[in-house]
Amino acid sequence: MKNKNLGGMPPLKTRKEMEHNLALVFENTLRKLKSNDKSSKESILIFTAPHLKKVKTAPNSRLNLLTINESIRLQANMLNWMK
Repeated sequence: MKNKNLGGMPPLKTRKEMEHNLALVFENTLRKLKSNDKSSKESILIFTAPHLKKVKTAPNSRLNLLTINESIRLQANMLNWMK
């Protein structure tokens, strides 16, 4: 049985899409950490930063997709879907 998209986030098709979405998370994190919003900073430090710290690069300098956990993957895809 094929997985049908019922109006939610479309599934990623390429590694490039995943790398793009993860870059959005990094940019969003940096933007919120530079802001004066204490609540945003606390949220990022509690819910996002621990997962981003686990993301590593492979010897070829690309992201090691095995180090991207479900939490950060969902956040990355949601940021792309919401833009």
